[in-house]
Amino acid sequence: MPMPILAPPKPTASSLVSIDGSYEISGRLDERRDTPEGMAEPDRRRRSRSGQVRDAVIWGVALGAASGAVLGDAIDGVGAGLGALIGAAVYAPAEVITTMSRGGAEIKPLWQRIFSSALLMALFGWLLGLIYGPDEPLLTGIISGAFLGLLGLRPWKAALGLLVGAALGALFEALDAGLESALVAAAVAIVYRVVAAIAYRDRPLVRVMAEEVPASELRYVVPFEARSRYVGADYVEQLAEARGGTFRRNSPDVGILASLDSLEGPTFDAGRVHPLIREFYEHTSRFKLSIIPEWRRWMKPGYELFKRVVAEPLGQAAIPSNIEEAQRGMVSTIDTISLDGDEEIDIRGWIRTFADSGRPIYVGIYTTFRHEDRGYVSVGFPIPNANFTATLLPRNEGEHDFVLTSRTDLEFPGHYLSSVDSERDALTVLKLLYFQEQIFVHVADGELKTDHSFYLAGQRFLTLHYEIERLAEARA
Repeated sequence: MPMPILAPPKPTASSLVSIDGSYEISGRLDERRDTPEGMAEPDRRRRSRSGQVRDAVIWGVALGAASGAVLGDAIDGVGAGLGALIGAAVYAPAEVITTMSRGGAEIKPLWQRIFSSALLMALFGWLLGLIYGPDEPLLTGIISGAFLGLLGLRPWKAALGLLVGAALGALFEALDAGLESALVAAAVAIVYRVVAAIAYRDRPLVRVMAEEVPASELRYVVPFEARSRYVGADYVEQLAEARGGTFRRNSPDVGILASLDSLEGPTFDAGRVHPLIREFYEHTSRFKLSIIPEWRRWMKPGYELFKRVVAEPLGQAAIPSNIEEAQRGMVSTIDTISLDGDEEIDIRGWIRTFADSGRPIYVGIYTTFRHEDRGYVSVGFPIPNANFTATLLPRNEGEHDFVLTSRTDLEFPGHYLSSVDSERDALTVLKLLYFQEQIFVHVADGELKTDHSFYLAGQRFLTLHYEIERLAEARA
């Protein structure tokens, strides 16, 4: 039975808090599709100013009071109670003022983001104090700085965070100031954020693409969210029920794309693609896949933690961590939805599960769109109240091979995290600027193979090697 639908306040550009955070503002990309009558009414989508202020008050009081309490408890003569009152009284008005004064798809000013980072890190430092004790300023500084640096997703930011944390921690220890862990972590956050803002002022990690914009204007993202805390292998069936469409599981001969011809453009000629590659994309259910993951050592421990804490409970993005896990086997199904009461497929989902348990590996919704003279593929991965979308450019490689990539300077390809409010048809979209991927599909000795590589800040951290075989019944 699906879990009940949760309805927390929808995040907007105004409520984005980055502990490390580098941001860039961008107008939404100039891509449109036909919009049904009434879809363009801004009042229907955009949350009222009073609603935004209410959320700012709730967030401001909650974070201000919690952080103020731990900071006040760390300062002689203040105490947790008075600290909570001061924190809420200072931070909540700042949150409300910056919310009211910003424009659409704008983020908070830098000073407010640094203020927020310091308060969040104060809570983090307080937790470290519970674990290691209150008299470890060097250890607290190192861990806090390393954590902030890792959030920066750049090797030099990781080094900067570690350097700032170690330097401040050593200074506080040498001074024998007796600072509590919450104060040490907050100080590390302020110094790191100021230095990073200066050093990386022209190199943001994230670009705000749109705030509360209708899905019809953002075709480069997939506007389907998970409406419960668990995505799972039955997601497309649940989506069909929510959308009033006809659901079919793994229909024979169906593919993740209707036709490769829809992707024609300056970088891609569908006629050059090997017939076996075309057949796979247009009739994916005829094939079975096996997977061999190749993780870089520096990424694997972090992914193991992410997988156990986030991916497996979520039922999404639970990629095999090693060869042994991959050898459990994989079942691939193409689930479809037809809307408007006809037989035409409107939504295609590719579901991959472990053969021995049926637990999901990933759930992806495949779409295509055209802009000017190019076709693109967008793959959306639903998560609770949001979607992670990879938009990829098709390209010919060699004589007959096929590449889908986000490693290009073109405007659309990339990776997008979208907050989805389907009831109001409102999307708030961030583009992740340092995440890239490339899918290389080729035929070697008559066998179909795929190398699917992922990159972070230009460094490859994972390649999934697929061997793809036509099912026996498909051969017949």
